[in-house]
Amino acid sequence: MTQPNTSDSARHPIGVVTERTGLSAHVLRAWERRYDVVRPSRGADGHRLYSDADVERLALLHRATRAGHSVATVVTLPTDQLRALVAEDAARATTRPAAPGSYREQAMVAVRSLAPERLGVVLRRALLSLGAVTFIDDVVAPLMVEIGDEWHAERITVAQEHAATAAVLHLLGSLIRELDLPDAASRVALATPRGERHALGAMMAAAAASHDGWHVTWLGPDLPASQIATAAAEANAAIVALSVATGATGLEDELHALRQLLPPHIPLLVGGAGAETVGKIDGLTRVRDLAHWRALLRLHATKSPE
Repeated sequence: MTQPNTSDSARHPIGVVTERTGLSAHVLRAWERRYDVVRPSRGADGHRLYSDADVERLALLHRATRAGHSVATVVTLPTDQLRALVAEDAARATTRPAAPGSYREQAMVAVRSLAPERLGVVLRRALLSLGAVTFIDDVVAPLMVEIGDEWHAERITVAQEHAATAAVLHLLGSLIRELDLPDAASRVALATPRGERHALGAMMAAAAASHDGWHVTWLGPDLPASQIATAAAEANAAIVALSVATGATGLEDELHALRQLLPPHIPLLVGGAGAETVGKIDGLTRVRDLAHWRALLRLHATKSPE
């Protein structure tokens, strides 16, 4: 268990810590709450103060997670073992950061090897190296298209495709959960409509929305219009968004019903390949891609009440 600092050894404010470790303030606070990584003292003004040992440990943890380790795993290591792990990772690292295509190639090797844990490591490295936006747009999105193409061509099995999807969904969920957004942030309700069981597109949209400052309420897959409308109202959602991968039977009827059930001022956004099969519906906006999704979020955030 981490021991609290004494006032003599704790002298660095959080601004110094973030500068020296590379951690953002909100990630640092989240790690303190969830993992008890360090226990800062409080100065006379009530602000956190960190010791040299705290700063070193936080920097090591940051470097370990950037190398692909889960913080929940490495946080249990004593500092000397953490140093050794970081040194080992550094010795193996290449001198230049990998491009998105390189991460996708490594990921496909893990997919074909049916190695979801290895896939998770590759994806975490990509996330930490590239940042959330590039990771989602240039690694996850094209990777899942490639996996789908390989499955349709029978070059990978259903088991390989399912294992890869589960690993990606897990990481996207973690990406959403780690953010500590203010209560006043705009809220979006995300789901897939009745008959649509593929949730990956919705989770990519959810992760993108979270990192754009939106509270996300994930309602789940395969929901009828009435339940989506009720849940969105309970969540006080400013936007309702659906992901449609396949264009299931009855989709257009479900969308018409949902548009009628939602208040007129609540936008209904629909994205995914299946959305192309739907005819014109008044009050429904099709989302072309993730860049368009972010643009729509920013547009509607400016119109949301404070």
